[in-house]
Amino acid sequence: MLEGGVFARRPYLLIGPAGTGKTTLAIEFLCEGIRRDERCLLVTLEEPPNECRFNHRGFGPEFSRVEVFDAIPDVMHYEHVPYKDISAVRAAMPFGRVPWVIRRTPELTSVEVTNAALEQILRSEVARCDYSRIVIDSLTALQYFCMKGQDEDAGAQAFLRFLSDLEVTTLLTVEAPAEESETTERMLARGAIRLFRWEVNRTTIRAIGIEKFRGSSHDVRLHPYRVGPAGLEIDLTRTVSRRGVGRGRRPPRSPAPSNDARGSGSGSGGDASRVGTRSSSGSGAAPSTSAAGGTPRGPETLPPT
Repeated sequence: MLEGGVFARRPYLLIGPAGTGKTTLAIEFLCEGIRRDERCLLVTLEEPPNECRFNHRGFGPEFSRVEVFDAIPDVMHYEHVPYKDISAVRAAMPFGRVPWVIRRTPELTSVEVTNAALEQILRSEVARCDYSRIVIDSLTALQYFCMKGQDEDAGAQAFLRFLSDLEVTTLLTVEAPAEESETTERMLARGAIRLFRWEVNRTTIRAIGIEKFRGSSHDVRLHPYRVGPAGLEIDLTRTVSRRGVGRGRRPPRSPAPSNDARGSGSGSGGDASRVGTRSSSGSGAAPSTSAAGGTPRGPETLPPT
C-alpha cells in the first residue's frame, strides 16, 4: 500500500477510533525494527506497560526487546505533595523486564508529565540509545494531559517539529472518529494511515487506508483487515466501502512525484499492515504480508505494505 514503506526520520500519524488496533499496528512497526537490528522505543501515555506486555504477548521474542517509557501521569493527590520531574524518576526499559503488576503512585511525591519534560526525555534517550523508531501512544493523550494551559494546535505543531528535528522515524497514534474535519497535526504530519470500523448488516467491518503520504505514490483504496494475536492481517485482494467488502481490481494510486523528488523504492505487495522504513535515496522494502517493516535511518515503511 505504501509502495516500499514510510520515509525514515519523519513523523507519521496512525488515526482511528477506539478498538481498531492502532497500538497493535504501532507495536508491530517497532517489532519489525527489532528484526532489522534497530533500537525501538514505545512511549505510552495510556496503556500501562504491564498491561501492554500482557496484551501483546503474542508478538514473540522481538517484542521483549522493544523498550518502553511509562509517561502516564501519577494518580492525583487531594492533598498537596511535591512534584518531581518525570525524567528524574523513570527510565525506559525493555518489555522483557517490565513487571507484571502495575506501577504504584508514590504516597509522598507525584510525577507531573508535561510536554516540555517529555521532549527533554526523548532528546536524552535518543542521544543515549540512538533509537531509529519511536511510537507515541497517543498524541491524543499527550494533548489532554501534558499540554496544560497551552493552545493544543500550537502544541501539536511544536511537538511534530521537535520530532522532525530528532531525525527519528516516529509513529503517533491519534484517537479520532471514523470521519472528521482537518486537524493541525494531520496537516503537518508527513503521512497519515487511517483505521476504520463500520457496522454493515449487523457485521463489523474494519478497513485500513492511506489518507496522506508525502513524497511517494500509494494505494488509495481501503482494504479489510483483522486483528490477530501477532498483529494486523490485511487482505489486499479485497477492497472495502460502507456498502461492504468487494474483490479488488487494479489498484488506483495517488499521483507520483517527479523522480528527483522521491526515493527509488520499488512497489510492494503483501499485507497492508506491514510497516517498514526506506531511504529517500535507497531501494524500497521487499513485498511483505506483515504489518511492519523498513530499513534503519532511511525512508521507512509501515510494516511494508
